[in-house]
Amino acid sequence: MQRTAIELPEWQFQIDQNDRGERQEWFQQAYDKSGWMSVQAPGPWDFYQEAFWGYEGVGWYAAEISGELAEPHSLQWIVFNSVSGHARVWLNGIYLGEHLGPYLPFEFVVSPYLRTDGSNQIVIKVDNVHREEWLPGGRVVEWIQYGGILQKVALETTSTVYVASLGIRTSLTETGAALVHCNAEVMNGSNDAFEGELTIQIKGAGLDSNQPVHVNCLPNKAVIVSWECGLADPQLWELHSPHLYSLQAMLSADGTSLDELEARFGIRTVETAGNTILLNGKPLIIKGVNRYNEYAGYGPSVPEELIREDLLKIKAMGANLVRVHYPQAPVHLDIMDEIGLLYMAEIPLNWWLSEWDDRPYIPEVIDKAQAALDEMVKRDGNHPCIIAWSMCNESGTNREVGIAAMRRLIRRTRELDATRLVTFATTGSGGHHAFEEADLVCVNLYYGVFFHRRLAFDISEFDEVVRIPTEEHLRETASQYPDKPVLMSEFGTHGILGLRGNERFSETYQAAYLESVWRAIGNAGIQGGIVWSWADYYHRRDFYDSDGGLKWSAPYGPFGVVTIDRKEKEGYRTLSRLFHEE
Repeated sequence: MQRTAIELPEWQFQIDQNDRGERQEWFQQAYDKSGWMSVQAPGPWDFYQEAFWGYEGVGWYAAEISGELAEPHSLQWIVFNSVSGHARVWLNGIYLGEHLGPYLPFEFVVSPYLRTDGSNQIVIKVDNVHREEWLPGGRVVEWIQYGGILQKVALETTSTVYVASLGIRTSLTETGAALVHCNAEVMNGSNDAFEGELTIQIKGAGLDSNQPVHVNCLPNKAVIVSWECGLADPQLWELHSPHLYSLQAMLSADGTSLDELEARFGIRTVETAGNTILLNGKPLIIKGVNRYNEYAGYGPSVPEELIREDLLKIKAMGANLVRVHYPQAPVHLDIMDEIGLLYMAEIPLNWWLSEWDDRPYIPEVIDKAQAALDEMVKRDGNHPCIIAWSMCNESGTNREVGIAAMRRLIRRTRELDATRLVTFATTGSGGHHAFEEADLVCVNLYYGVFFHRRLAFDISEFDEVVRIPTEEHLRETASQYPDKPVLMSEFGTHGILGLRGNERFSETYQAAYLESVWRAIGNAGIQGGIVWSWADYYHRRDFYDSDGGLKWSAPYGPFGVVTIDRKEKEGYRTLSRLFHEE
């Protein structure tokens, strides 16, 4: 049968600041919701009314599903692509389950509970209050905690036995041929044992028809079907020529087609040789930007055309990589696959046991980090744009428990995906011994801005306060890890559109700072750098900036080389010149 996905865009919303709704059973279909606000999803509740801006607390959603959409002889489930943050879900008053965290999708089977007559009601309770035992795990969260339904919600329908996922990995042989390996997950959602066939093919690759693979699956269980083929003369995914293939898996039984799933992938290699990063065997210098996924007026629920425009602008500037602090919607990766832009994906573990804050160790944070890692690699692992998985950012990875946590996560990553690089990012301090098991050494340095020594109050101080100490620090780091590439994973400073002159916070100052640090990166001979940041962003309302920052009444991070609505600053033009230099 043809699988379908019907989006649920219309919802009713109610705030529950005192968390009384569950006790009063707001999840019951009979509960009067006539006074709730009508809203469209996706979109954070911060934009429903000005009063909700920065709201952290509990909110409730309800939507109707017509009984005409129920298909009793199929398997149906509700897919939530992103809900911020802790979600509890009911259908027709029946509790389906919960999910923690806004960064990755989750789903619940609804077939047993959907009524064919009348209407069905799906209800979600959402709590986006930050807790240290949840990700990102730190006492302080830098980015704003947008609340509510951030990506689309859909009712999906398939055969009761279906192809749940495709995990594709590629490699090149010494002769230049490619090996394509696929693990297809077949799910049996019925109460009967299944016996059938799975046919996998690479579309447009000029291959002969492949022999179907026999599939046996017990009731209400899943089975992994492995498949491999060779391509004698593959077209590689390159930054200048990002060729994509499409793999198709077709499930059948007794000659009847049951389900079909398709996934794109690219053939390329990423590895290290000594202190060099190699993409398809050629040295790669990283010219990157750190990027949040928010945009003025949309938060993280940005239309695809604006995301594409944004990523094309990054590439046009001469950048070749985007780094993020948490998984973002797959549309970002789809576009980067298409345009030839690299991506460093990161577990949303940020400022956990921070290096400058002696906080108690909460073991369950790393359990949640590993769960997020598993979900992230499963969802995003087919994208050729991803060249590295990062385990965390600026956390206590020089403490004994932090070192153990990094080793655990690095080893787990290699079990899930041995084809990409693994790393984590620090503030450049010593004692991060898990780098012994990582592929890259990533350091964030902000000399002259905060954390290190003293501030640079105007551009004339940059050589002494910024460039020279940055270069020395990078050389020292490289000498500690002579057989690993070193990457400066963050550098940058504030720059406010319209301010000119030599003083801090001006566009002029920011542009000169970026050039000073980029020269230090080149002089130190490391493998490149990633600017903080691409665009301005909002801080979480309780965020306090570090020494040397600005104390905003409405917290705002003007570190971007473009503004939050993508107006170019002088730093954009400076980076474009620097990144286009050979």
